[in-house]
Amino acid sequence: MPDPTPKYDNIYVGYSFWLADTEHGNIISPEMWTLLLTIEKAHSISNAAKEMKISYRKAWDMIRHCEEALGFQLFVKLRGGKDGGITTLSPDGEALVAAYHNLVANLEPAFEQYIISFKRTLKGKKV
Repeated sequence: MPDPTPKYDNIYVGYSFWLADTEHGNIISPEMWTLLLTIEKAHSISNAAKEMKISYRKAWDMIRHCEEALGFQLFVKLRGGKDGGITTLSPDGEALVAAYHNLVANLEPAFEQYIISFKRTLKGKKV
């Protein structure tokens, strides 16, 4: 009986995007990107860390590393209220999120086309 999965259909190409520099290494990794978006949604580093199933300390270490490399604060913390304060993106943080989102949104379709071309080539089809 022939294999029900056509040749190469079970192969996929994985990729991710990140920002780095020569001094600090990774600045915005996929995990840091998720943390940024989760904090933006939750308005809380603690709640974002819980949602991502990482420690609060790890979240803070990631933020500090990123801020040190970028040279600006990503978040503004507003204290007070009966439920405590909230954490929001700083203006620089908002600009970074918008620019990075735009970068990924423009790169992903191009990568998808290259992946389609790769699979077609594997199967011996003209690209």
